[in-house]
Amino acid sequence: MVVVDMPAVELPASSRWWTFDDLLALPESDWRFEIVDGGLLMTPGPGLWHESVSDILRRRLWDALPSGLRILGPVTVDMDPTYLIPDLMVLPHDVVRRGGAKAMAADALIVIEIVSPASASVDRILKPAKYAEAGIPHFWRVEFQPELSLTAYALPEGTSSYTELGTWTAGQTAPIRAPFEVDIDVSELAPDR
Repeated sequence: MVVVDMPAVELPASSRWWTFDDLLALPESDWRFEIVDGGLLMTPGPGLWHESVSDILRRRLWDALPSGLRILGPVTVDMDPTYLIPDLMVLPHDVVRRGGAKAMAADALIVIEIVSPASASVDRILKPAKYAEAGIPHFWRVEFQPELSLTAYALPEGTSSYTELGTWTAGQTAPIRAPFEVDIDVSELAPDR
């Protein structure tokens, strides 16, 4: 049995709704804190493979982004009373230039989640449902298990759930055409290559 010494985080004793200001008031922690419908969601911080994939994908997308777009992450997305933190997000540069502690869902073009074992259900089910409900037009998910894959989704106009555009695995290239064009060789995302 492995025992991990984690710093203590004191949480409020009342059962009131959580707000974004409550998140800002929490101390630094190895845990990732998010809010879903006013309730606190707490997951372990990302691991080495997760961060390696995030770094590789960020660099790949940076090279493909048209002028006027930026890739950031992790940054909080405001979907009040829900505040989620995607691993990566593409935003217009003018939104980034305004600054602030969070991005509005209406400004996000793509949100990307990299699935970790401790956040699999959240990344596969809860977050895409909330992102679609908030009207974020594109969602991508990167998986390690059962194999390395990239799945891209788009939100058809007038709907509140994503449609899968495709899933690509190692050895395949994902030909993404919206909201900008980029070809992603999934094998290049492998953190151990």
